[in-house]
Amino acid sequence: MQRDTFRNLRRAIEAASHDITRACRRVLRAVAVMPWPAILACCIALALVISILPLALFLFLVFMGAKIVVGAFIVDSRRADPPEYTAYKE
Repeated sequence: MQRDTFRNLRRAIEAASHDITRACRRVLRAVAVMPWPAILACCIALALVISILPLALFLFLVFMGAKIVVGAFIVDSRRADPPEYTAYKE
C-alpha cells in the first residue's frame, strides 16, 4: 500500500474515534442529569435490548435454516417421485 492510503486510513480511523468519543460524552452528560427512575428505566430497556434482541435474531436464523433444509428435502423428494395422473373415466 502507498503512503497516501495509510494516511487516508489513519484519518478515517481518527475521525471515527472522535465521533465515538463525542457520542459517549453526550450520553454521559444526558445520564448525569437524569433522575434515578429514568436511569432505571433506561437500564431495563438496555438489558432487554442486549438480551432479547440477539435471542430473537438467533431463533429467526435457526428456524429459517431449518425451513430451508426441510424445504430442500421435500422439494427434492417431490421431484424424484412425481405423482401419477390417471385419466378420468366415466
